[in-house]
Amino acid sequence: MSELSAREVVASYVERVWNLGDSSAVVEHCADPYVRHDAGGSRVMSHTEQLHRVTSERAAGTAADGRSLHFETLLLAGDGQDVTWVWNMTGPTGTELAASGVAAEVVGDEVRICGIEVFRVVEGRITEVWNSPPMAGDWG
Repeated sequence: MSELSAREVVASYVERVWNLGDSSAVVEHCADPYVRHDAGGSRVMSHTEQLHRVTSERAAGTAADGRSLHFETLLLAGDGQDVTWVWNMTGPTGTELAASGVAAEVVGDEVRICGIEVFRVVEGRITEVWNSPPMAGDWG
């Protein structure tokens, strides 16, 4: 099997973890630990902490009827170890996420959020991610 490029690692992680709910991709694609950089600080997270974060966030974005979050990749670019991901997310209204106060635009029965993240991939694993706060709506 050939080694995945940094972009392929990030694309697989996003699709499997966020769109398919396959949390095993956290262990497969992320370093243990990895560093998550947010505005105002950073956190070192073990696989256990990463798994808790993604399963909790997916659960918060899943409606009683099973509809859940979906991320659309608008741009996935980078060379070498750093990859930038530009995304739009849609999710159902009536969820913990929709009621959480996170900035979101409501259109019909969907919430819409957009954002940009930068991933660092070293030796085939995501070692760091930089997150800006999500913004309401879709990228124009």
